[in-house]
Amino acid sequence: MEIKGDYATSNLFVKRGIEIDLGKNSFRKINKLFHLFKLKETSETLPKINYILLFKTAYAKCEPCTLADFENSSVVQLSLVYDKNKKLIVHETDNLESAKQLARQLSNELHLNIKDSATDRRNPRWLK
Repeated sequence: MEIKGDYATSNLFVKRGIEIDLGKNSFRKINKLFHLFKLKETSETLPKINYILLFKTAYAKCEPCTLADFENSSVVQLSLVYDKNKKLIVHETDNLESAKQLARQLSNELHLNIKDSATDRRNPRWLK
């Protein structure tokens, strides 16, 4: 099974995303210029994943953002957490329900729990 995710930093010129091949236990990061030309792609082995994480993030890694910017952000990031605190970003969207649906699909395929910090940052909860 293959999972495809997009990053919120995609724009008219550059489309960024990831493809995860669960059958081959691998992933590759996708970068396309003008949605046509693929930039350098390499396939890597998927690390041992601890859990799936949903959380809100400031768009495009906003450096000068305040805590209020994070609270009001609508960008939800779905990541695979490995090696205790390292994250492999799978998908970014402004639709929490679609992120949860993709997280459930990954959870079923990888037999992992989902930690939801997007719904309530102060009280994260385990969905499975």
